[in-house]
Amino acid sequence: MDTQAFKIERNSQVLVELVDASGEAEQRQFTLVASEQADLRSGLLDEMAPLGQALLGRCAGEVLPYRQGDLRQVRILRVEQGEDSVSAEAAEKRRAAVQQAEAQSEITSQMIFANASGSKWGAYDVDLDHLLQDDEQDKDEKA
Repeated sequence: MDTQAFKIERNSQVLVELVDASGEAEQRQFTLVASEQADLRSGLLDEMAPLGQALLGRCAGEVLPYRQGDLRQVRILRVEQGEDSVSAEAAEKRRAAVQQAEAQSEITSQMIFANASGSKWGAYDVDLDHLLQDDEQDKDEKA
């Protein structure tokens, strides 16, 4: 099936190239969703966000001006029709995975800081039990 012919609409899976003022490009892939399902970290772009609005109705191969921050242009590389909707369960799983990664990142950052500051200013103890307990509390609150 020719993915070039698909117009971007809700639940479309889109691969774009974001071009900044210096000409550098970064590829991003996401699914365009309703506002209540949006979670950009999980790859779910709000159709009402400026980028979502700019992309609606466009097709793969189009290049459009897009001035947000240091971005200047968006190249639409691929458009695929998605499912009728992104399930709430799938969106929640993606959010949970992102939150878990953030928690792990915080623990890693604390450990790096403890090692770096210990060599310069003396010992700094990371309270891993406290960090892990906070993570568990976050999980319980979301359940």
